[in-house]
Amino acid sequence: MAAWYRVLSLVGGRRAILALGGLYVALAVWWTVVSAGEAVSIGEFIVFALIAGPGLVVLYTGYRLPHFDIRDEFQPTVAGWSLGGLVLMLGLLGFYSLQPGESVDGLESVLILTALASVAGLAAGIHNGQSRTRAHELEVTVDELATANERLERHRRYTDDVLDAIDDVFYVLDESGNLRRWNESLREVTGYAPDEIASMHATDFFGEDDQDEIQAAVRTAFETGSVEVQLDFRTSDGERIPFEFAATTLEDPWGETVIAGIGRDVTERVDRERRLEELVDKLEESNERLEQFAYAASHDLQEPLRMVSSYLRLIDRRYADEFDEDGEEFIEFAVDGADRMRAMIEGLLEYSRVETRGDPFDPVDLDEVLADVRADLQVRIAESGAEITAAKLPRVRGDRGQLRQLFQNLLDNAIEYSGEEPPRIDVSVERDGAEYVFSVRDEGIGIPGTDSERVFEVFQRLHAPDDHSGTGIGLALCERIVERHGVQPNAARPGSRDDRSESIGVDAKEASVGSTDEQSESVGGDIWVDSEPGAGSTFRFTLPRNGG
Repeated sequence: MAAWYRVLSLVGGRRAILALGGLYVALAVWWTVVSAGEAVSIGEFIVFALIAGPGLVVLYTGYRLPHFDIRDEFQPTVAGWSLGGLVLMLGLLGFYSLQPGESVDGLESVLILTALASVAGLAAGIHNGQSRTRAHELEVTVDELATANERLERHRRYTDDVLDAIDDVFYVLDESGNLRRWNESLREVTGYAPDEIASMHATDFFGEDDQDEIQAAVRTAFETGSVEVQLDFRTSDGERIPFEFAATTLEDPWGETVIAGIGRDVTERVDRERRLEELVDKLEESNERLEQFAYAASHDLQEPLRMVSSYLRLIDRRYADEFDEDGEEFIEFAVDGADRMRAMIEGLLEYSRVETRGDPFDPVDLDEVLADVRADLQVRIAESGAEITAAKLPRVRGDRGQLRQLFQNLLDNAIEYSGEEPPRIDVSVERDGAEYVFSVRDEGIGIPGTDSERVFEVFQRLHAPDDHSGTGIGLALCERIVERHGVQPNAARPGSRDDRSESIGVDAKEASVGSTDEQSESVGGDIWVDSEPGAGSTFRFTLPRNGG
């Protein structure tokens, strides 16, 4: 049988079937020609049809064999079944002829019966070939599934090892909130045994007061694709640990939508936030005490200073003739010291109340503010011969009184430190994205680069009191005012001072180009100075462009 199959494999199963079908068609024609001669009777035609018909069936089946869903290696099997039917029929006919008085009537009977047998064998062979093809495909599928399962199992073991190595909690939930997968960290954090975790619902890991929130979080994850929530994990011994959970939806290997997420212990962060809140409370209390102290300094401490100053002046008037030159100088120093101390106390009070005693923010026309400041400084402007030029200033939201104080301090400084020449001061503004950048430029004595930050510190003076008046708190007060106005709704902190100074030259029209949303993000709250000794100073500060 194996040798027969090898022969058919060499010849080709389809070729063998075609040859067999062609053989019977040829035999039918030959028999008809030999037996009928010139005239074909109906009986002879029927015999021709019974021989040629099966041959044509075999021939057509061989031609259509590739369409019968039979693998090529099983086509010799189909041919073997067809030839086997023919051989079996010949054997039966031979066995039948061995009976005494029995024989097969004529060659046409043999041809008809063997032709029909070959068709029957062909049908059985096709069925067998299709069955073997399906069996082979099933075996291949089983092998592929086994290989896939093996790879999946290896992948699962690998991912389990990877996930178990992660300190954070990993979990997979189905739409009902049941745990589908988790890593070792979940067991370590909660203290539950693996068989307990396998039967638990997501809500079982949280307290009763968090049940609704965790169920809502699961629904939100499936509806929106992701969710973040912070809740307290409840361990097996009742301990509550603050955790932050983030999850997103995905499809598992079986096509089911699940949510996979990470839970992270945020105990340290919660403790820091709690300590920060406590610190903020303490700072608020400290600020209140500082304000109370500043108030006391303003009222209680200034009264003795006024008394000292008054009595010193009284002594100077009544006993001036009795003092020598040194005595008069001492009295003058004492009066001047008392006056400067009172001014410093008043400045400190004003500095401490920028945040707590400022007015609510309203639209403010800075042109009007600058006009008021120039009116207040009218005497100093006239005495010094100052020339002040200003561009048209915008409207902003802010504390009118503090903005007036800001401009007054900057202009007063520009006049004070103008040097020997009459002060030349220019006030301008540029738009830089979502903020205004204001500039107050003078041509005065300038500031060394090493002191460009120090001038904004409280009581930091670069010159002796005899050279220039002041308490050393004016620029620090300006900084507090600018910072207060920078912290507004939708405020975004700008870049560094160096970044700002590089962008000042941007054309105002180009700087203003942007979407409405960009302009609505108010930024500001910075002040700095660009200066060189002998080359003047330019003080710049920013205010948000947010609905002024």
